Amino acid sequence: MEFDRINGIPIDGGIAYKEGVMAGDCPYMEEDDDFARWNDEWDAAADEHENTNNQEFNKVGSVVTNRYRALYSEMGHPTHCGDDLANLLNSICVNKAGTNLELFERICEANGVDLGKYNRTAKGWQGRLRMTGRNLLAKRVVENNGMVVMPEGMGDYHQLDEDWIERTRNKYKPRTNNE
Repeated sequence: MEFDRINGIPIDGGIAYKEGVMAGDCPYMEEDDDFARWNDEWDAAADEHENTNNQEFNKVGSVVTNRYRALYSEMGHPTHCGDDLANLLNSICVNKAGTNLELFERICEANGVDLGKYNRTAKGWQGRLRMTGRNLLAKRVVENNGMVVMPEGMGDYHQLDEDWIERTRNKYKPRTNNE
């Protein structure tokens, strides 16, 4: 059965999840009416998968498919895409205890990315929040010509180079149903 797609990504977030599409690859811009719907569908499919496949309460799972893990490893890091923004966030927010989500959210907030509406109760929410937040942040940083605004007390900003801006601008360009 063929599904409607935008740039090859299903317009149904649940189908996208089942095909291995990352949450941050939502085909809609944050301001689009379908953005929240797609993300809710993706989260519901991920939660259903976690509930079906991880019956042990304490079992640690991930929504990152093996396909993306392999791709990330090829790019130099098994848990993120390895681009300049991911490396910057990793160097700032990761410590021995893991990712400091409070700091990550402060960086997102400083750049106008509100993560308050995302689920924080379902298994795996931390990973989905990091993926979605990082991709929303990337869109904002592109709009700001590569400048990552830092929260108060952490300096003013970090500037990402033109190559990153251009690659990311192409990835997050506005999409239409005809593409």
